[in-house]
Amino acid sequence: MSTANKIFTNTIWQVAIRAISILIGIINLGFITRILGATNFGFYTTIFAFVQMFMILADLGLYLTLLREVSSTDSKKDETKIVNNIFTIRLVSSLILLSAAPFVVQLFPYAPEVKTNLIYFLIAFFFQSLTSTLSAVFAKKFAMPKVALADLINKLLYLGILGYLFIMGGKLSAVLLGNSITQVIAFIIFFIFLRKYIKLRFAWDFIYWRQVMIQTWPLALTVVLNLVYFKADTLILSIFASPKDVGLYGAPYRILEVLTTFPHMFMGLILPLFTAAWLKKDLFKLRQIYQNSFDFFVMLTIGFMIVIWLASSSIMSVLAGSEFIASGPILNILIIATTAIYFGTLFTYLVVAMSLQKKMIKYFLISAIVGLVGYFILIPKFGYLAAAWMTVVVEVIIWIFAYWVVKKHVNLKTDMTVVWKSGEAAFAALFVGWLLHNFHPLIMSAVALLVYTALLYFLKAIDKQAIKQLLNKES
Repeated sequence: MSTANKIFTNTIWQVAIRAISILIGIINLGFITRILGATNFGFYTTIFAFVQMFMILADLGLYLTLLREVSSTDSKKDETKIVNNIFTIRLVSSLILLSAAPFVVQLFPYAPEVKTNLIYFLIAFFFQSLTSTLSAVFAKKFAMPKVALADLINKLLYLGILGYLFIMGGKLSAVLLGNSITQVIAFIIFFIFLRKYIKLRFAWDFIYWRQVMIQTWPLALTVVLNLVYFKADTLILSIFASPKDVGLYGAPYRILEVLTTFPHMFMGLILPLFTAAWLKKDLFKLRQIYQNSFDFFVMLTIGFMIVIWLASSSIMSVLAGSEFIASGPILNILIIATTAIYFGTLFTYLVVAMSLQKKMIKYFLISAIVGLVGYFILIPKFGYLAAAWMTVVVEVIIWIFAYWVVKKHVNLKTDMTVVWKSGEAAFAALFVGWLLHNFHPLIMSAVALLVYTALLYFLKAIDKQAIKQLLNKES
């Protein structure tokens, strides 16, 4: 099979499996919120954010380093050395940092429910951290659908456990422990898949470790700064607000996290095209790929906003339960942050394609400082609404900075035609939604979305030729 066909097949299967996995993940969220209720879900959200902070710190930028290293060699011996050493580094860093979490959490003014139940989540994040790094091997082999399949199996198993807990009645500890159990099973499946490509062993080549750490420190620093502005809102809110308020914020925030997995997956497919065009100095091709990606994100994110703004409270009620209707206004704000993340992702991937990551570090630092100051000043006064609006501010800042870094090296000359056409379609769709205000909000938003999509096609914002090229595996 040719490389082009491998990429196409890999992409189609990965997207299909990930789509099912996202759907199951949303159903799982609905079970968790209904099992726990707003207050206990607040404890769950705090534990999730706290442990995730340690897992992200343990990453050290090792996934991208491993992907770059294994992609640079065709030697099986060198590949084995690289994978096993970086795997061992990740194992050690995860053990050290995740083991520290139960002790560090005692320094925070959290409720006993957080401090005592946190330990049940550590196993899940430990195996998830190993999986996330080792998935770079599958990326090189065009076998990412296997990673997606292991994740889907994990979510399906967890769905079974949550269904049982929902019927029989479950506590916070059971919800957390159930996730850890399914993560262990998923890692075993992942490990079986991995054995086809590599014999995984511990490796203690400290000279090579030093080389890896020298290469990865800019990525590690970027990861830490991203962590500060991406997770600080939940952690600071959990200090100053009630567990119920944290839960009301955490549910729509999980929806944001689900929606923002797509731009990374999409841009992961576009990145090689960006990189190839940049290395060849083919600025026409670079601008063409950028413009198509920009237009796609414009149409997609405006569609998100139409649906959310017309039916946010109903969406939260359906997904999380009637106790979370109050999360609707929060979701209205976070969908703006979601839009900023989509375009921020577009430009940060351009930054990576142009090898300008180091130039972004100072901007990530500025964003982290702005975010921390804003969170600490505003959250004690305005609670979860402040957390949501500051998330918007920080994500917009990242978007602007990434655009600025790219702009200094290449003039992309963004064509705003699709923006105006999408705006016209959105205005008409919202007007139709207003006319249907006596109907159920979900029906109203569904009709508005259909109107929006039809008008995009009618106004020729949707390029039929571009779609044909996208679906043509030889293109």
